Amino acid sequence: MNLYNSRLEYSEKIIEKLSQRINFLNKRSNRFSLYRFIVFISGVALTVAGFLTSGPAGWIALFISLAAFSITVHSHNMLLTGIKRFYNYLNIKKQHLSRMKIDWENIPEPVLENPPEDLTTGKDLDLFGKRSLHHLIDVSVSFEGSAMLKNFLTDFKPDRKTILFRQNIIRELSSQTLFRDKFLLKARMISKKQLHCGKILNWLKNDTDEAIPAYLFPVSLILIIIYLTLFILSNFEITGSSWFAVFLIYFFLYSSFQKKAGKISEEAAELDNQIKKFSALIFFTGNHNLNESPGYSEFISNSFFKKNNAIEKLKSLRKITSALALRENPILRLIVNIFFPYDIYFCGKMNKLKSELKESIPFWLEKLNELECYISIANFSFLNPDYNFPEICEDEKGKFESAKLGHPLIKREVKICNDFSMNKENEILIITGSNMSGKSTFLKSIGVNMCLANTGAPVNADHLKLSLFELFTCIKVNDSVSDGISYFYAEVKRLRELLDEFGNERHLPVFFLIDEIFKGTNNKERLQGSRAYIKRLSELNGCGAVTTHDLELVYLADEINKITNYHFREEIENDKMVFDYLLHKGPCPTTNALRIMELSGLPVK
Repeated sequence: MNLYNSRLEYSEKIIEKLSQRINFLNKRSNRFSLYRFIVFISGVALTVAGFLTSGPAGWIALFISLAAFSITVHSHNMLLTGIKRFYNYLNIKKQHLSRMKIDWENIPEPVLENPPEDLTTGKDLDLFGKRSLHHLIDVSVSFEGSAMLKNFLTDFKPDRKTILFRQNIIRELSSQTLFRDKFLLKARMISKKQLHCGKILNWLKNDTDEAIPAYLFPVSLILIIIYLTLFILSNFEITGSSWFAVFLIYFFLYSSFQKKAGKISEEAAELDNQIKKFSALIFFTGNHNLNESPGYSEFISNSFFKKNNAIEKLKSLRKITSALALRENPILRLIVNIFFPYDIYFCGKMNKLKSELKESIPFWLEKLNELECYISIANFSFLNPDYNFPEICEDEKGKFESAKLGHPLIKREVKICNDFSMNKENEILIITGSNMSGKSTFLKSIGVNMCLANTGAPVNADHLKLSLFELFTCIKVNDSVSDGISYFYAEVKRLRELLDEFGNERHLPVFFLIDEIFKGTNNKERLQGSRAYIKRLSELNGCGAVTTHDLELVYLADEINKITNYHFREEIENDKMVFDYLLHKGPCPTTNALRIMELSGLPVK
């Protein structure tokens, strides 16, 4: 049994055990419901009997009954919380299993608030959207974390130092299964939906005009001390009613501030729940020191503790937002503010802390989102133990050397992997082959694994060694009725963009993937245009692969040393087309278009 199957079997056993545990706890919960009913009825009966017998006995019975019922309810609530925790943990494990099996129906689709509309390479390689790489990997607990993961995957201009930094943390976290699951469980327990830090960031961005004058608190405190002192002295007839005049001055000052206090406390009430959720996750990371993961520990330290201590500052912020919640009770608010300038004090503290945290909180939230990305990718690594981290070349150029390269969005039982290498600088592959033979999927396999490598993730290969490239694709070309753009013109525009990309100032060579070049026009012009275009590409600083049905293009390899031919083939067995989806060297020796038409019942003569 290989490691993947072993991990799959282990996950299924965990799910079975969790299901059994939940069933056991549900039965126990049902018994608790009965206990609550019995305790309640017994308590009522004993209390009534006690009061009918004698007053003191009734009060004793009432006290004992309330205590017994409270203990029963508390115990039941603790049990229900435990059931909720196990249920959420079960769902997490089920989703992990679905990701291993690529069972799309049971993998929650991430919601991107602003999905990119013009990111062609992302669409070509199915990097985001439904049933995409992002869909498969993403276990982020916030909208922003999910969006950042999308940005990770669509970073087509990689940096080696960044890749190695990410690889190090992801390697460490991939072995920390319990930590990752606890992090996800913590998020599920504090919120049913994905978290959103937009309110917090908007609050920080909005420069409030409700600033609290520095003199307001000390003046108010002095006025309170004076009128309370005068009030006490007036009761001993030492002073008259002068305390009331001082009280009116304070009341006027307090009233003039109420509009500002109302706005500040309203913001605090809205923020309190959001801050509580994000604080809980940051506290969780701070309280889980993974000593065996130095890269992760350093990342957490630099993110949350090096400049400002995130835990201490967020605790202070939560105390203030909780304190301002007192204003929601108007009677209590009035009583408290008579004896202490409560609103002025905490609103001032809120504004001061807001000013202090204006840069820190966005930084903390960004780092928390980054951690979500690392957890998502580490989880992907753990669920695919046969995937491997690529070797990123430092000095070699034009390198792409792979063994058993596959597509991570294809289920294992039908996936075919290929060995493939490009060792010449500025090498161009011309890949020919029959319809449905696997040319497009192979191009996507190269592109998707390059994106995984740039992200710092493991790739679907036994081995992958590659140089850094800027990735460019032309695979899923679409026409546009609304813009009046035909399929062929859309393809021409995209291929023009590739030539323009070579003309831009770049630090890395371009790696291009072009599927069915110029298929939107007639055979004669397609062949002429394709020959000229591929020749032009061979003169530029880049490498890549071009698929085509035009077998005449394979002769370019005789003219240009940088061009190499590969192909996919098929066999006819019992009047059925059989594909092996394996990459072979050289031009394709067969064609199958007429055969497919014939097998489908269409006339071919």
